[in-house]
Amino acid sequence: MKIKNLNSIQTQISIYLIYIVQGFALIILAQTIVSLTHIWQTNLAGATSVVSAIGIGKLIAYPLLGELADHISRKRLLFSAICTYACFFAFIPLTMAVWQGMILTTLAGIANAELDAVAYPTLLQVHHGKSSGNVLIKAMISLGEGVLPLIILLLDDRRLWFGWAFWSAIILLIGAAISLWYSKIPNHLMDATHEQMPDTSTNNNEHWYLMNAIFLSYGFFAMWLMVHFTQWVTQYFETIGHYSSMHAHLLMTSYSIGSVIGVITVFLLTNRQILSEKLLLIVMNLVSFFSLIIILVDQNQSSMIVTIGVTLFGISAAGGALQLGIGQYIAQKPAASGRLTGWYFFSSSLAIFIMPLITGHFAENNLQQVMQSLIFVALINVVLILVYLWVSRETNLKKDGGQ
Repeated sequence: MKIKNLNSIQTQISIYLIYIVQGFALIILAQTIVSLTHIWQTNLAGATSVVSAIGIGKLIAYPLLGELADHISRKRLLFSAICTYACFFAFIPLTMAVWQGMILTTLAGIANAELDAVAYPTLLQVHHGKSSGNVLIKAMISLGEGVLPLIILLLDDRRLWFGWAFWSAIILLIGAAISLWYSKIPNHLMDATHEQMPDTSTNNNEHWYLMNAIFLSYGFFAMWLMVHFTQWVTQYFETIGHYSSMHAHLLMTSYSIGSVIGVITVFLLTNRQILSEKLLLIVMNLVSFFSLIIILVDQNQSSMIVTIGVTLFGISAAGGALQLGIGQYIAQKPAASGRLTGWYFFSSSLAIFIMPLITGHFAENNLQQVMQSLIFVALINVVLILVYLWVSRETNLKKDGGQ
């Protein structure tokens, strides 16, 4: 038992260390854009375009790697993610052209897909089917996003080369590789006892197609909700709400604080099984819906009420709702956990890719309507989860009736 627990701890350490590095990867290009523009000999638009390559890499890799995660060693896939991330962080500061940066950044997107395809099913197994471990992924990414700017500020203050910020991530990757080397990860969930992961699957094809539609749609709209809000909330309150620039930016701080509170709350509730994950999922989506009504419907709402609403939205939308969704999706067919994870996050990545194109087209002249459309997106999520709860209830009643 002690050996098993030690392997579990080592596995989690390696996964969470890589997710801290992923937090680095998500913002490091934007944080070092001035230096990258100089070494690539391009303008700001050219350097910024490289960031989109992360999304391209993820869209390419998620379906394939999710399938592979169910058939080959997950430990090898994690090592592959570490090596792929290492290539990105090691060589980006040494590139001389935008096309080189695009290739390496695409690799970062592929590494992200490799990591997700393994990490989410593995952490569900380690935590006996509970989503508490998956929710902590959000906290690790946020930790990386919080630490990196401090590293860059330290380098700037001491007039050191910007590339050390990239290479600092390799130290964490080495630590993750060492921990992973001594851990033991089963190839897929079915290597564990059936009691560890509740299997709610059914042989009814119609039921399975409906579940796929529900969760792939939910993955898309749950991600859309978060990315859409964070992209436009500051500009919305400056332009429509006539907030000062500082006040509008502080709303993002409230959102981030809410996200941290949400992660901690969801972790405690799921880890101690105080509330069922199905019920928690609908509660979080309802809170997201009503908090957006508070924030966006009444233009004369006091700043205090808006701040509370934004914090509540951070707690509910960014506090683990996406991670709870993948937990419920995998519960439908645990043996295909890698495949389901791949497609779930493919649909989420599709939202990240499509959302800026659609909202950017309308935002210049219709920013208020663009933001208020979030209420409709939140309502879609509520409906999807209610349909899921209804279908689950009907399926369970049929199973009980047939026994």
